[in-house]
Amino acid sequence: MRFITYFELNPKFDPSEIAEIGIDLMKRKLYPAEGVKTLAWYMTPGNWGISVSEAESVEALMNNVHAWRIAKPGIFTFFKIEPAMDTKELIPMGVQLAKRVKG
Repeated sequence: MRFITYFELNPKFDPSEIAEIGIDLMKRKLYPAEGVKTLAWYMTPGNWGISVSEAESVEALMNNVHAWRIAKPGIFTFFKIEPAMDTKELIPMGVQLAKRVKG
């Protein structure tokens, strides 16, 4: 299943420390977690970012997120994750559902 994540990093934390945590998590193969494939991961100068991931299970996805939270409590000031679909698949599905609901 594919997920889109929007997050804001705590601006009180040193960016170089956060980078070192990320390097350590990746070296130890804790991020991305087993069962999670990171398809895209972008950061902005404003300390927020997005990622797109595919996860084999909810447990794998939770490990992916919580590794950061355990490594640096308070790292996120805002965090939102949602399942996502390719729009080319979603639009026809929505049309079919609307026909059934309104039918």
